[in-house]
Amino acid sequence: MADARLGPEAILGAITTSLSRMRPGTWVASLINKDPRTVRVVAANDSDPLLARYVEDMHSSGQASASSIAMQVIETGRPMVLPSVPYSAFVEMLRTDVRDYLEANSLPVSSPASAVGILVVPMHARGSTVGALGVYTGAPGSSVTQNDVAWLQAIADRTGMAADNAQLYADSVRRLERLTALRNIGLVIAGSPDLRLILQVILDQVIAGLKVDAADLFLLDEEGTTLVMAAQTGFLSTSIPEYRLPVDEKLPGRILSRPHVESVTEGSALSRFRRRSLFAREGFRAYCAAPLVARNRASGVLEVFTRTALDPDAEWISFLEALASYAAVAIDGASMSERLEKASDGPRRPAAGAPRLNSLERQILSLLVEGTTNADIAGAVHLSQSTVKFHVHQILQRVGATNRTELARKATREGWL
Repeated sequence: MADARLGPEAILGAITTSLSRMRPGTWVASLINKDPRTVRVVAANDSDPLLARYVEDMHSSGQASASSIAMQVIETGRPMVLPSVPYSAFVEMLRTDVRDYLEANSLPVSSPASAVGILVVPMHARGSTVGALGVYTGAPGSSVTQNDVAWLQAIADRTGMAADNAQLYADSVRRLERLTALRNIGLVIAGSPDLRLILQVILDQVIAGLKVDAADLFLLDEEGTTLVMAAQTGFLSTSIPEYRLPVDEKLPGRILSRPHVESVTEGSALSRFRRRSLFAREGFRAYCAAPLVARNRASGVLEVFTRTALDPDAEWISFLEALASYAAVAIDGASMSERLEKASDGPRRPAAGAPRLNSLERQILSLLVEGTTNADIAGAVHLSQSTVKFHVHQILQRVGATNRTELARKATREGWL
Protein backbone atom coordinates (compact mmCIF):
# COMPACT_ATOMS: atom_id res chain seq x y z
CA MET A 1 0.00 0.00 0.00
CA ALA A 2 2.85 2.38 0.78
CA ASP A 3 4.27 1.87 -2.72
CA ALA A 4 0.92 2.30 -4.48
CA ARG A 5 -0.20 5.57 -6.03
CA LEU A 6 -2.63 7.60 -3.93
CA GLY A 7 -5.91 6.51 -5.47
CA PRO A 8 -8.59 3.94 -4.56
CA GLU A 9 -8.12 1.87 -7.74
CA ALA A 10 -4.33 1.93 -7.40
CA ILE A 11 -4.52 0.69 -3.81
CA LEU A 12 -6.97 -2.08 -4.68
CA GLY A 13 -4.77 -3.05 -7.63
CA ALA A 14 -1.65 -3.23 -5.46
CA ILE A 15 -3.39 -5.42 -2.88
CA THR A 16 -5.02 -7.87 -5.31
CA THR A 17 -1.81 -8.17 -7.35
CA SER A 18 0.27 -8.92 -4.25
CA LEU A 19 -2.23 -11.47 -2.96
CA SER A 20 -2.43 -13.25 -6.33
CA ARG A 21 1.35 -13.70 -6.27
CA MET A 22 1.17 -15.20 -2.78
CA ARG A 23 -1.81 -17.48 -3.34
CA PRO A 24 -3.24 -18.84 -6.63
CA GLY A 25 -6.67 -17.70 -7.76
CA THR A 26 -8.56 -14.71 -9.06
CA TRP A 27 -8.53 -12.01 -6.40
CA VAL A 28 -11.34 -9.47 -6.61
CA ALA A 29 -11.76 -6.25 -4.62
CA SER A 30 -15.14 -4.46 -4.73
CA LEU A 31 -15.37 -0.88 -3.39
CA ILE A 32 -18.73 0.83 -2.90
CA ASN A 33 -19.11 4.09 -4.85
CA LYS A 34 -20.77 7.24 -3.58
CA ASP A 35 -23.93 5.80 -5.06
CA PRO A 36 -24.20 2.67 -2.86
CA ARG A 37 -26.03 0.84 -5.64
CA THR A 38 -22.80 0.60 -7.64
CA VAL A 39 -19.29 -0.65 -6.90
CA ARG A 40 -15.82 -0.42 -8.45
CA VAL A 41 -14.19 -3.76 -9.17
CA VAL A 42 -10.46 -4.49 -9.43
CA ALA A 43 -9.18 -8.02 -10.11
CA ALA A 44 -5.81 -9.78 -10.37
CA ASN A 45 -4.63 -13.27 -11.21
CA ASP A 46 -0.86 -13.68 -11.49
CA SER A 47 -1.08 -17.04 -13.27
CA ASP A 48 -3.97 -16.10 -15.57
CA PRO A 49 -4.13 -12.31 -16.11
CA LEU A 50 -6.66 -12.67 -18.94
CA LEU A 51 -9.19 -14.07 -16.49
CA ALA A 52 -8.73 -11.08 -14.16
CA ARG A 53 -9.07 -8.71 -17.14
CA TYR A 54 -12.29 -10.51 -18.09
CA VAL A 55 -13.75 -9.83 -14.62
CA GLU A 56 -12.83 -6.13 -14.77
CA ASP A 57 -14.15 -5.72 -18.31
CA MET A 58 -17.42 -7.35 -17.34
CA HIS A 59 -18.05 -4.81 -14.61
CA SER A 60 -16.74 -1.78 -16.53
CA SER A 61 -18.92 -2.64 -19.53
CA GLY A 62 -22.04 -1.59 -17.67
CA GLN A 63 -23.74 -4.81 -18.80
CA ALA A 64 -23.25 -6.63 -15.49
CA SER A 65 -23.48 -5.58 -11.85
CA ALA A 66 -21.27 -6.67 -8.98
CA SER A 67 -21.39 -10.37 -8.22
CA SER A 68 -24.10 -11.58 -5.90
CA ILE A 69 -21.45 -13.05 -3.61
CA ALA A 70 -19.59 -9.77 -3.06
CA MET A 71 -22.85 -7.85 -2.54
CA GLN A 72 -24.11 -10.46 -0.10
CA VAL A 73 -20.93 -10.09 1.95
CA ILE A 74 -21.18 -6.28 1.82
CA GLU A 75 -24.84 -6.23 2.80
CA THR A 76 -24.57 -8.79 5.63
CA GLY A 77 -21.11 -7.83 6.84
CA ARG A 78 -20.26 -11.51 7.26
CA PRO A 79 -17.49 -13.46 5.50
CA MET A 80 -18.38 -16.21 3.03
CA VAL A 81 -16.29 -19.39 2.94
CA LEU A 82 -17.16 -22.18 0.50
CA PRO A 83 -14.23 -24.60 0.13
CA SER A 84 -15.62 -26.27 -2.99
CA VAL A 85 -18.69 -25.47 -5.07
CA PRO A 86 -19.52 -27.18 -8.38
CA TYR A 87 -19.07 -24.74 -11.24
CA SER A 88 -22.73 -25.01 -12.28
CA ALA A 89 -23.83 -24.20 -8.72
CA PHE A 90 -21.38 -21.28 -8.62
CA VAL A 91 -22.92 -19.80 -11.77
CA GLU A 92 -26.41 -20.14 -10.25
CA MET A 93 -25.23 -18.03 -7.30
CA LEU A 94 -24.55 -15.09 -9.64
CA ARG A 95 -27.04 -12.43 -10.64
CA THR A 96 -29.01 -12.79 -13.85
CA ASP A 97 -27.14 -10.00 -15.67
CA VAL A 98 -23.79 -11.61 -14.77
CA ARG A 99 -24.97 -14.99 -16.07
CA ASP A 100 -26.17 -13.32 -19.28
CA TYR A 101 -22.74 -11.73 -19.72
CA LEU A 102 -21.04 -15.09 -19.20
CA GLU A 103 -23.23 -16.65 -21.88
CA ALA A 104 -22.58 -13.82 -24.35
CA ASN A 105 -18.84 -13.55 -23.68
CA SER A 106 -16.85 -16.74 -23.32
CA LEU A 107 -14.35 -17.07 -20.49
CA PRO A 108 -10.70 -16.81 -21.67
CA VAL A 109 -10.00 -20.38 -20.56
CA SER A 110 -10.10 -23.67 -22.48
CA SER A 111 -12.53 -25.14 -19.97
CA PRO A 112 -13.88 -23.86 -16.62
CA ALA A 113 -12.79 -25.54 -13.40
CA SER A 114 -15.08 -28.33 -12.26
CA ALA A 115 -15.33 -26.74 -8.80
CA VAL A 116 -14.68 -23.29 -7.34
CA GLY A 117 -13.40 -22.36 -3.89
CA ILE A 118 -14.74 -19.05 -2.54
CA LEU A 119 -13.40 -16.86 0.25
CA VAL A 120 -14.79 -13.31 0.51
CA VAL A 121 -14.64 -10.96 3.52
CA PRO A 122 -16.02 -7.43 4.03
CA MET A 123 -13.75 -4.37 3.95
CA HIS A 124 -14.30 -1.94 6.83
CA ALA A 125 -13.43 1.71 7.39
CA ARG A 126 -14.49 3.94 10.29
CA GLY A 127 -17.02 1.42 11.56
CA SER A 128 -18.80 0.90 8.24
CA THR A 129 -18.55 -1.62 5.40
CA VAL A 130 -17.01 -0.05 2.31
CA GLY A 131 -16.51 -3.10 0.09
CA ALA A 132 -15.39 -6.72 -0.12
CA LEU A 133 -12.14 -8.56 -0.81
CA GLY A 134 -11.94 -12.19 -1.81
CA VAL A 135 -10.47 -14.97 -3.91
CA TYR A 136 -12.09 -17.43 -6.32
CA THR A 137 -9.93 -20.44 -7.02
CA GLY A 138 -10.35 -23.58 -9.08
CA ALA A 139 -6.78 -24.84 -8.92
CA PRO A 140 -6.30 -28.25 -7.28
CA GLY A 141 -4.77 -28.09 -3.82
CA SER A 142 -5.61 -24.42 -3.31
CA SER A 143 -8.89 -24.76 -1.45
CA VAL A 144 -9.90 -22.22 1.16
CA THR A 145 -10.88 -22.92 4.77
CA GLN A 146 -12.40 -21.10 7.72
CA ASN A 147 -8.88 -20.61 9.09
CA ASP A 148 -8.15 -18.21 6.21
CA VAL A 149 -10.77 -15.69 7.33
CA ALA A 150 -8.73 -14.06 10.12
CA TRP A 151 -5.63 -13.11 8.11
CA LEU A 152 -7.65 -12.01 5.06
CA GLN A 153 -9.96 -9.92 7.25
CA ALA A 154 -6.96 -8.04 8.67
CA ILE A 155 -5.74 -7.28 5.14
CA ALA A 156 -9.24 -6.31 3.97
CA ASP A 157 -9.74 -3.82 6.82
CA ARG A 158 -6.39 -2.13 6.17
CA THR A 159 -7.24 -2.01 2.48
CA GLY A 160 -10.68 -0.53 3.18
CA MET A 161 -9.23 2.22 5.37
CA ALA A 162 -6.51 3.08 2.83
CA ALA A 163 -8.97 3.14 -0.08
CA ASP A 164 -11.45 5.27 1.87
CA ASN A 165 -8.73 7.78 2.81
CA ALA A 166 -7.58 7.92 -0.81
CA GLN A 167 -11.15 8.59 -1.92
CA LEU A 168 -11.51 11.44 0.59
CA TYR A 169 -8.27 12.96 -0.67
CA ALA A 170 -9.34 12.60 -4.31
CA ASP A 171 -12.70 14.25 -3.52
CA SER A 172 -10.93 17.20 -1.86
CA VAL A 173 -8.58 17.68 -4.82
CA ARG A 174 -11.44 17.47 -7.30
CA ARG A 175 -13.52 20.05 -5.41
CA LEU A 176 -10.55 22.43 -5.28
CA GLU A 177 -9.98 21.99 -9.02
CA ARG A 178 -13.62 22.75 -9.73
CA LEU A 179 -13.61 25.87 -7.57
CA THR A 180 -10.49 27.03 -9.41
CA ALA A 181 -12.17 26.34 -12.75
CA LEU A 182 -15.19 28.48 -11.82
CA ARG A 183 -12.88 31.26 -10.65
CA ASN A 184 -10.96 31.19 -13.94
CA ILE A 185 -14.18 31.37 -15.93
CA GLY A 186 -15.34 34.30 -13.83
CA LEU A 187 -12.08 36.16 -14.52
CA VAL A 188 -12.44 35.62 -18.28
CA ILE A 189 -16.08 36.77 -18.26
CA ALA A 190 -15.12 39.89 -16.31
CA GLY A 191 -12.03 40.66 -18.36
CA SER A 192 -12.96 39.89 -21.96
CA PRO A 193 -15.88 40.98 -24.16
CA ASP A 194 -15.09 38.23 -26.68
CA LEU A 195 -17.96 35.74 -26.36
CA ARG A 196 -16.23 33.18 -28.57
CA LEU A 197 -13.19 33.17 -26.29
CA ILE A 198 -15.35 32.90 -23.15
CA LEU A 199 -17.26 29.91 -24.52
CA GLN A 200 -14.03 28.17 -25.51
CA VAL A 201 -12.56 28.70 -22.03
CA ILE A 202 -15.74 27.31 -20.49
CA LEU A 203 -15.51 24.18 -22.67
CA ASP A 204 -11.85 23.74 -21.68
CA GLN A 205 -12.88 23.80 -18.02
CA VAL A 206 -15.74 21.37 -18.76
CA ILE A 207 -13.29 18.83 -20.17
CA ALA A 208 -10.86 19.23 -17.27
CA GLY A 209 -13.36 19.44 -14.41
CA LEU A 210 -15.85 16.77 -15.49
CA LYS A 211 -13.25 14.39 -16.97
CA VAL A 212 -15.24 13.98 -20.19
CA ASP A 213 -13.89 13.43 -23.70
CA ALA A 214 -15.74 16.10 -25.68
CA ALA A 215 -18.16 18.99 -25.20
CA ASP A 216 -20.08 21.52 -27.27
CA LEU A 217 -22.41 24.48 -26.91
CA PHE A 218 -25.56 25.07 -28.92
CA LEU A 219 -27.21 28.52 -28.90
CA LEU A 220 -30.82 29.37 -29.70
CA ASP A 221 -31.33 31.45 -32.84
CA GLU A 222 -33.28 34.72 -32.88
CA GLU A 223 -36.53 32.96 -33.83
CA GLY A 224 -36.16 30.58 -30.90
CA THR A 225 -36.84 27.51 -33.03
CA THR A 226 -33.35 26.23 -33.90
CA LEU A 227 -30.20 25.39 -31.96
CA VAL A 228 -26.96 26.36 -33.71
CA MET A 229 -23.54 25.01 -32.70
CA ALA A 230 -21.42 27.87 -31.30
CA ALA A 231 -18.34 26.09 -29.90
CA GLN A 232 -16.95 22.58 -29.52
CA THR A 233 -13.84 20.80 -28.25
CA GLY A 234 -12.51 17.27 -27.83
CA PHE A 235 -13.89 15.80 -31.05
CA LEU A 236 -11.58 13.56 -33.08
CA SER A 237 -13.14 14.53 -36.40
CA THR A 238 -11.17 17.31 -38.06
CA SER A 239 -14.31 18.86 -39.53
CA ILE A 240 -17.50 19.13 -37.48
CA PRO A 241 -20.57 20.19 -39.52
CA GLU A 242 -22.34 23.39 -38.48
CA TYR A 243 -25.30 21.53 -37.03
CA ARG A 244 -28.66 23.27 -36.81
CA LEU A 245 -31.06 21.24 -34.67
CA PRO A 246 -34.79 21.96 -34.22
CA VAL A 247 -36.23 22.61 -30.79
CA ASP A 248 -38.57 19.63 -30.49
CA GLU A 249 -39.24 16.58 -28.31
CA LYS A 250 -35.83 15.04 -29.07
CA LEU A 251 -32.52 15.78 -27.39
CA PRO A 252 -31.14 18.35 -26.97
CA GLY A 253 -34.18 20.44 -28.02
CA ARG A 254 -36.56 19.07 -25.41
CA ILE A 255 -34.33 20.31 -22.59
CA LEU A 256 -35.29 23.89 -23.49
CA SER A 257 -39.03 23.34 -23.08
CA ARG A 258 -38.47 22.06 -19.53
CA PRO A 259 -34.97 23.03 -18.39
CA HIS A 260 -33.26 20.11 -16.65
CA VAL A 261 -30.10 18.01 -16.84
CA GLU A 262 -30.59 14.86 -18.88
CA SER A 263 -28.22 11.90 -19.22
CA VAL A 264 -27.98 9.05 -21.72
CA THR A 265 -25.67 6.39 -20.31
CA GLU A 266 -26.58 3.55 -22.68
CA GLY A 267 -24.38 3.68 -25.78
CA SER A 268 -27.07 2.06 -27.93
CA ALA A 269 -29.46 4.95 -27.19
CA LEU A 270 -27.11 7.38 -28.98
CA SER A 271 -28.05 5.73 -32.27
CA ARG A 272 -31.44 7.48 -32.02
CA PHE A 273 -29.88 10.95 -32.18
CA ARG A 274 -29.89 13.03 -35.36
CA ARG A 275 -26.09 13.14 -35.16
CA ARG A 276 -25.74 9.37 -34.80
CA SER A 277 -23.18 9.13 -37.62
CA LEU A 278 -20.93 11.64 -35.82
CA PHE A 279 -21.40 9.84 -32.49
CA ALA A 280 -20.54 6.50 -34.10
CA ARG A 281 -17.42 7.99 -35.69
CA GLU A 282 -16.35 9.47 -32.37
CA GLY A 283 -17.03 6.29 -30.39
CA PHE A 284 -19.21 8.01 -27.80
CA ARG A 285 -20.86 5.75 -25.24
CA ALA A 286 -22.53 8.28 -22.94
CA TYR A 287 -24.06 11.75 -23.17
CA CYS A 288 -25.26 14.43 -20.77
CA ALA A 289 -26.73 17.88 -21.43
CA ALA A 290 -27.71 20.91 -19.35
CA PRO A 291 -29.73 23.96 -20.42
CA LEU A 292 -28.22 27.46 -20.47
CA VAL A 293 -30.65 29.53 -18.40
CA ALA A 294 -30.24 33.19 -17.37
CA ARG A 295 -32.99 35.42 -16.00
CA ASN A 296 -35.46 32.53 -16.38
CA ARG A 297 -34.83 32.35 -20.12
CA ALA A 298 -33.17 29.43 -21.91
CA SER A 299 -30.56 30.47 -24.48
CA GLY A 300 -28.94 27.17 -25.43
CA VAL A 301 -27.58 23.81 -24.33
CA LEU A 302 -24.24 22.54 -23.00
CA GLU A 303 -23.53 18.95 -24.06
CA VAL A 304 -20.79 16.58 -22.83
CA PHE A 305 -19.74 13.19 -24.22
CA THR A 306 -17.62 10.27 -23.00
CA ARG A 307 -16.11 7.30 -24.81
CA THR A 308 -16.43 5.15 -21.68
CA ALA A 309 -19.32 4.31 -19.37
CA LEU A 310 -20.60 7.33 -17.42
CA ASP A 311 -22.05 7.14 -13.93
CA PRO A 312 -22.44 10.78 -12.77
CA ASP A 313 -22.97 11.50 -9.09
CA ALA A 314 -24.75 14.50 -7.54
CA GLU A 315 -21.56 16.60 -7.32
CA TRP A 316 -20.75 15.94 -10.97
CA ILE A 317 -24.25 17.02 -12.02
CA SER A 318 -24.04 20.14 -9.84
CA PHE A 319 -20.74 21.18 -11.41
CA LEU A 320 -22.18 20.68 -14.91
CA GLU A 321 -25.12 22.91 -13.95
CA ALA A 322 -22.73 25.55 -12.57
CA LEU A 323 -20.72 25.57 -15.80
CA ALA A 324 -23.92 25.87 -17.83
CA SER A 325 -25.02 28.80 -15.65
CA TYR A 326 -21.71 30.60 -16.24
CA ALA A 327 -22.09 30.09 -19.98
CA ALA A 328 -25.67 31.39 -19.85
CA VAL A 329 -24.60 34.52 -17.96
CA ALA A 330 -21.83 35.20 -20.49
CA ILE A 331 -24.22 34.77 -23.43
CA ASP A 332 -26.86 36.96 -21.79
CA GLY A 333 -24.28 39.66 -21.06
CA ALA A 334 -23.02 39.62 -24.65
CA SER A 335 -26.57 39.84 -25.95
CA MET A 336 -27.39 42.75 -23.66
CA SER A 337 -24.23 44.59 -24.70
CA GLU A 338 -25.10 44.13 -28.36
CA ARG A 339 -28.61 45.50 -27.82
CA LEU A 340 -27.28 48.53 -25.95
CA GLU A 341 -24.81 49.27 -28.71
CA LYS A 342 -27.53 49.10 -31.35
CA ALA A 343 -29.77 51.36 -29.28
CA SER A 344 -27.07 54.02 -28.98
CA ASP A 345 -26.08 56.42 -31.73
CA GLY A 346 -23.69 53.80 -33.08
CA PRO A 347 -20.44 52.23 -32.05
CA ARG A 348 -17.97 54.59 -30.49
CA ARG A 349 -14.84 55.32 -32.37
CA PRO A 350 -11.66 54.39 -30.62
CA ALA A 351 -9.60 57.28 -29.37
CA ALA A 352 -6.57 58.14 -31.43
CA GLY A 353 -3.29 56.71 -30.25
CA ALA A 354 -3.67 53.95 -27.67
CA PRO A 355 -5.70 50.88 -28.75
CA ARG A 356 -8.87 50.02 -26.88
CA LEU A 357 -7.92 47.22 -24.49
CA ASN A 358 -9.85 45.73 -21.61
CA SER A 359 -8.25 45.23 -18.20
CA LEU A 360 -7.13 41.65 -18.93
CA GLU A 361 -5.57 42.60 -22.29
CA ARG A 362 -3.84 45.59 -20.71
CA GLN A 363 -2.36 43.29 -18.04
CA ILE A 364 -1.13 40.86 -20.70
CA LEU A 365 0.36 43.75 -22.73
CA SER A 366 2.21 44.99 -19.65
CA LEU A 367 3.74 41.54 -19.13
CA LEU A 368 4.63 41.29 -22.82
CA VAL A 369 6.51 44.59 -22.65
CA GLU A 370 8.51 43.15 -19.76
CA GLY A 371 9.49 40.18 -21.94
CA THR A 372 7.43 37.61 -19.99
CA THR A 373 6.84 34.26 -21.70
CA ASN A 374 3.35 32.94 -22.45
CA ALA A 375 3.78 30.25 -19.78
CA ASP A 376 4.60 32.84 -17.10
CA ILE A 377 1.79 35.12 -18.30
CA ALA A 378 -0.64 32.20 -18.02
CA GLY A 379 0.41 31.70 -14.41
CA ALA A 380 0.10 35.40 -13.62
CA VAL A 381 -3.41 35.83 -15.04
CA HIS A 382 -4.63 32.32 -14.10
CA LEU A 383 -5.45 31.19 -17.65
CA SER A 384 -4.22 28.38 -19.89
CA GLN A 385 -1.30 28.98 -22.27
CA SER A 386 -3.58 28.47 -25.28
CA THR A 387 -5.94 31.18 -24.00
CA VAL A 388 -3.03 33.57 -23.42
CA LYS A 389 -1.72 32.83 -26.91
CA PHE A 390 -5.14 33.70 -28.33
CA HIS A 391 -5.13 37.04 -26.44
CA VAL A 392 -1.63 37.88 -27.65
CA HIS A 393 -2.69 37.18 -31.22
CA GLN A 394 -5.74 39.43 -30.79
CA ILE A 395 -3.62 42.29 -29.42
CA LEU A 396 -1.10 41.98 -32.26
CA GLN A 397 -3.90 42.19 -34.82
CA ARG A 398 -5.56 45.12 -33.09
CA VAL A 399 -2.45 47.30 -33.00
CA GLY A 400 -1.11 46.17 -36.39
CA ALA A 401 2.11 44.67 -35.03
CA THR A 402 3.75 41.67 -36.68
CA ASN A 403 5.50 40.25 -33.59
CA ARG A 404 5.95 40.70 -29.84
CA THR A 405 9.07 42.82 -30.23
CA GLU A 406 7.34 45.35 -32.47
CA LEU A 407 4.36 45.38 -30.11
CA ALA A 408 6.57 46.11 -27.09
CA ARG A 409 8.38 48.87 -29.00
CA LYS A 410 5.10 50.54 -30.01
CA ALA A 411 3.62 50.31 -26.50
CA THR A 412 6.77 51.82 -24.96
CA ARG A 413 7.25 54.55 -27.59
CA GLU A 414 3.65 55.71 -27.64
CA GLY A 415 3.07 55.39 -23.88
CA TRP A 416 0.15 52.97 -23.95
CA LEU A 417 0.85 51.71 -20.41
